[in-house]
Amino acid sequence: MTRRFKPPDRDRQDLEVLHRLAVELPRVLSVTGVTDLLAEHLVLAIDRVDECTISSWHTDVDALDILSVYERDTGIVEHHRGERFPLNDWSQNRTLLAESRTYCEYDRDDADWNDTVRAQLDEWGWQTWIALPLVVENRSVGLVELCDYVGHERWSPRDIAFAQTIANQAAMAVRNAQLYEHLRRQVLHDPLTGLLNHRAVFERLEAELAEATVACAPLSVIVLDLDDFKAVNDREGHLAGDRLLRRVAETLREVSRDNDAAGRIGGDEFVLLLPGMGDGAEAVAERLVARITADTGTSASAGVARMRPGELDATSLIDRADRALREAKQDGKDTYRLSA
Repeated sequence: MTRRFKPPDRDRQDLEVLHRLAVELPRVLSVTGVTDLLAEHLVLAIDRVDECTISSWHTDVDALDILSVYERDTGIVEHHRGERFPLNDWSQNRTLLAESRTYCEYDRDDADWNDTVRAQLDEWGWQTWIALPLVVENRSVGLVELCDYVGHERWSPRDIAFAQTIANQAAMAVRNAQLYEHLRRQVLHDPLTGLLNHRAVFERLEAELAEATVACAPLSVIVLDLDDFKAVNDREGHLAGDRLLRRVAETLREVSRDNDAAGRIGGDEFVLLLPGMGDGAEAVAERLVARITADTGTSASAGVARMRPGELDATSLIDRADRALREAKQDGKDTYRLSA
């Protein structure tokens, strides 16, 4: 791999990058949106950098979770997003983060790497790199790593200083995005079960209906509730009722596919959105009713409704599933019915 030439006017280029980030970062609300933008600008601005990896630091599990990886020849690498790396093997990074130090410089040939780390470095092709913590209010929230696939020479003070400037500029943007996502999760998720709340279910369903219409794809909805839930509260108390609802939510997560969406829309009433599924929804409802009984000792009833061609009204689809649920109740409970 040949080394790229540095642009003739480095001062102007650095100022342009800093200006673009100052303008663009406040507009980005998601954490990965911020880190994708940061990683791209760092790779394109510093000639030596072949890859930028940005991770979030989770002290509770002593690990780094990958947020963004940008490679010069590839761009953003999606399949690395979400990978977790325990810091047991990367104790130098743990110290760097804990002390909120300015940066550390590493080399593939450093003597203190263990076999696990060396194997990872060989897989990634990293030869030398610098690591810079993202620090907000004297606390590290993440880590930026700038990697050279080719050389072993030390990093220039100018490159390090420029990377530090960008990391300092971006750290607050990352923290603000984390806070925004946390607040948004509180707004859109049921506090008891962690599932989507009433508002979020209908917003998600409307979006899924629009997408299914454009793609001419099927979509189904399952609405379910527990049989005689009031008796559980009356007999065992509301804390027991809350535990039961949380267990139902866990069963919904276990039954769901990655692209499904589960929500609690009131009391003991739950909904499962099944994008891309038509005929198979009845089998899911049957399995779900059986699983809830097995997992909780309390039976449930369910109603299934399939999207009609061109249907865009989330309320009408939920209403049809709800009517099918009432039919299941009338037919003896602990079962499901399909909407006409």
